[in-house]
Amino acid sequence: MSWKAALQPYIDHPERFLPSPKNNAQSVVVYFNNEVVIVTDGFPKATEHLLVLPRSSALTHLHPTTALTEQVKKRYQQYIDIAVEHVTKKFMKKYKVRDESSPDHFAKTFVQVGIHTVPSMNNLHIHVITKDFNSPRLKNKKHYNSFNTDFFVPWDRLPLEHAPIDSKSIEKKYLKDSDLICCYCDRNFTNKCANLKRHLAEEFALHFTAV
Repeated sequence: MSWKAALQPYIDHPERFLPSPKNNAQSVVVYFNNEVVIVTDGFPKATEHLLVLPRSSALTHLHPTTALTEQVKKRYQQYIDIAVEHVTKKFMKKYKVRDESSPDHFAKTFVQVGIHTVPSMNNLHIHVITKDFNSPRLKNKKHYNSFNTDFFVPWDRLPLEHAPIDSKSIEKKYLKDSDLICCYCDRNFTNKCANLKRHLAEEFALHFTAV
């Protein structure tokens, strides 16, 4: 099976991927019902990173920029809320926000929800991710810029008028040619990903402390 189809088993049989000592899958299901599956990202790009997977066969292979209409978003908003709450609670069990941020304020300002303009996987998926990007799985410029440029489309901006006409030019513009800009302080690291990662770790330590 192609890695692009790696999310399909979670949609088909989420019960097989529930947290268990015997489960050695890349991702773990944290919630599911007949409409949706919510899984941990197998390669999280931040401290907390979930994927919301609609199970509808009519929706799962559509392009997310146009498929997530206002009507569809209304249908799935309750599951986005579940994912945001899960991410917030899990993060705040591990870390204390130094500015004494309330959970509600944290969720509104430090958890982002949205999709990639050019998805990497076959199945439609919505990212729910903390904006620290302090993760060993974040390894290169493409990883970072996919969440910190207009390549990432926030939930409240969907749907777009049309899907990308030229995916390669979109990827080049945002993932390759755009500079690395710190998500905390807007400092420009040009193409120096290693320097950015060190800086992100320093910023994380300034903003959060382990519980």
